[in-house]
Amino acid sequence: MSLKSICVAWMMAFCLLPLMASAAAEKEQLHHPAAGSSFAGNLARLVAIRGFSCQFNQQMTFSDGGDRQYSGELAILKPGHFRWQYLKPYQQLYVGDGQSIYHYEPDLMQVEYLSDLEAVNPIVMKLLNGQVPAAEIKVLQRSHDLTHKMYRFNVQVKDAPQVWLGFSAAGYLLTIERQDLLGNDNLMTLSQCRYVAPDESLFNFTPPAGVDLLDLRSDKR
Repeated sequence: MSLKSICVAWMMAFCLLPLMASAAAEKEQLHHPAAGSSFAGNLARLVAIRGFSCQFNQQMTFSDGGDRQYSGELAILKPGHFRWQYLKPYQQLYVGDGQSIYHYEPDLMQVEYLSDLEAVNPIVMKLLNGQVPAAEIKVLQRSHDLTHKMYRFNVQVKDAPQVWLGFSAAGYLLTIERQDLLGNDNLMTLSQCRYVAPDESLFNFTPPAGVDLLDLRSDKR
């Protein structure tokens, strides 16, 4: 699986969070008093935050027994701004400025210029645009993970792959875990999160001199 498809899968998961909040009901509680035990409350907190930034570690475990480790930095500013930067094992950058999306691969000296993510994964655009009805969002399972001190919720939007979300006792997002159609497990762990809206200038991107620019916009201007 390419790093591009892995990144798209996680952008989908992040974009899915605000949509699920509108569908969550306060009755979805675990029998624990901590703030993180409320699925509706956790997502409402995420929706209320205009933006945040954090570091991430990502582990992909393949169905054949192999695995791969990634790490990097993530920043989100609503609406439509994100900066998703993989630093290890090699660099790759996605930047969304609210209108366009740039995909920069330094090793290839290449930048892809996108107007949307439709060409990569249709479900992503539906989530980004809020086109998923609340009735299609389901909370399948809930559990209290005592070992890792977090509350885990298994959620699904229509026929999209299921996602496990892990929240701390205080209600902050800690993990996102999903399994793709090939049976590969993908776990992302967030750390050093700052729940302050990043400066909008962080999401500006100018292709470096000398790189190949592939204009893949559907409505070239």
